[in-house]
Amino acid sequence: MANIVVADDHPDIRDVVTTGLRRAGHTVLACEDGGELLAMVRATRPDLVVTDNQMPVLTGLQVVTMLRRDPATADIPVILATSSVPPGEDQRLLGDSDQILPKPFTAGQLRDAVDNALRYATTTG
Repeated sequence: MANIVVADDHPDIRDVVTTGLRRAGHTVLACEDGGELLAMVRATRPDLVVTDNQMPVLTGLQVVTMLRRDPATADIPVILATSSVPPGEDQRLLGDSDQILPKPFTAGQLRDAVDNALRYATTTG
């Protein structure tokens, strides 16, 4: 299974996502803001990132931009799980391995998004 970093500033959402991914067999690290997320990704080099967009310190999209600029993290797939993507900042800002998962989402939708992202990373990496 995969090593996944989850970031969401809402503890209930973060816990639900983390619990669901652990039940699916993944190893999960969780944090509550974009600054922590960026540091955690750089320190652990996970297989996948699942992040909210609207967070303190750095937004999910800002973190994605910084990850893509760093050759050490540029290929880590990201799922942007969010209820609000600012106009004009949509899938075209994300890389080929990335996807937007609109909130609210079901456990099945999260599982499918994670499976798809990991499958894509395996076939292209």
